[in-house]
Amino acid sequence: MRVLVSIAVLLLSAISAQAQRHVVGGQSIQLYFLASINPDCTARGYSTMTVTQQPQHGRVRITRGSDFVTIPESNARSACNRRRVPGVGIHYTAPRGYTGPDSVVVEMITPSGRLRRGTFNLYVR
Repeated sequence: MRVLVSIAVLLLSAISAQAQRHVVGGQSIQLYFLASINPDCTARGYSTMTVTQQPQHGRVRITRGSDFVTIPESNARSACNRRRVPGVGIHYTAPRGYTGPDSVVVEMITPSGRLRRGTFNLYVR
């Protein structure tokens, strides 16, 4: 449990340190994907994500789905890096005809009860 929480904390801490992301007008990108998984790659539960500051120009959607994760080889869950695992993704769609900055602030509560906030800075081209 502590290892899982540590991974989630490290991943969530990296959100604020992310460089500005670029997106083409009219297109969508996945900003982030968070999975809370067991050693057999099944879901321990899903994080609850809430957009606390909507983008001024684009749209955000939060979806459950599956994607790849990157877990250090020293962790028992690293075998999950080779397959899609269940989790929650944050997606941003850039508006057509707009060029300039945008941002999104998301609040996340992990299945273990940890609260984190992340800011995604975007530039629409």
